[in-house]
Amino acid sequence: MDIRFLSTFIEVANTRHFGKAAENLFLTQSAVSARIKLLEEYFQTTLFIRHRNSIQLTSAGDKLLPYAYQLNDTLKEAKRELQLESGEFVVCGATQLASELQLTQTLTKIYEHFPDWSVKAEVLTLEGLSRQLHERVIDLAFSSEPLKSEEVISEPVFEQPLGLFATNSVPETPAGADFVSIEWGAKAREALFQQFPQLREARLRTNSLRLAMASLEDEGGYVVLPLDIGLKKSRSVELRLIKSQAPVSVCVYLNHLKTIKRPILQTVIDSVFHNII
Repeated sequence: MDIRFLSTFIEVANTRHFGKAAENLFLTQSAVSARIKLLEEYFQTTLFIRHRNSIQLTSAGDKLLPYAYQLNDTLKEAKRELQLESGEFVVCGATQLASELQLTQTLTKIYEHFPDWSVKAEVLTLEGLSRQLHERVIDLAFSSEPLKSEEVISEPVFEQPLGLFATNSVPETPAGADFVSIEWGAKAREALFQQFPQLREARLRTNSLRLAMASLEDEGGYVVLPLDIGLKKSRSVELRLIKSQAPVSVCVYLNHLKTIKRPILQTVIDSVFHNII
């Protein structure tokens, strides 16, 4: 029996509609019907009661459903384990801010180039990121500042100038309590403190871009952001550019060990990050 018959059975059971199941599985409705018919022939029982506007599981279908889920999950797990065994996997780690700026795009590119690979991604502290990279727990590490190690190669994969933005609700003369301060890294921090000393008294200091934006949405205020992020219009909070800080920029670095024991990992690096900036 083809395991895809069981996944088709699960989809029909969930949607209670052959047409919707076919759409979700990228099949024709006749293909879905044929698979269910073959499954019923295999088990020598009726799995669905078909009415014009309603599809219901029979008692046999109800009994089969948990086994179908279990078999489907077991085979998915087996596939993941075999991928790990064959080396078709990559483990990524990132600090909080680097994950929000770069990790999603990186994972998308990995899936585009290696659609059958297993990918694992974790958000870690900078110390945890460095430790797990050196221990080879993770393959690729992303951070807003390069890892300081002679064993590690760090290269920028994202770079944007920063600018000061404000919501429409804030006063013309900002006070410290009007600021939300995002941790852009040590180099940017010192430069920004010189230009905006109010950042030292910010009402919120965070390493999370999402948390900073949520605070601005709720309470308004000033924030330093990469220009492309601050100028985006597709968000619930409207921001205006107050001052562009061209000499100050934020970077996300790709960190990996100089000695790569899995040759395929170098292929990932070359394929995904070549001319990315």
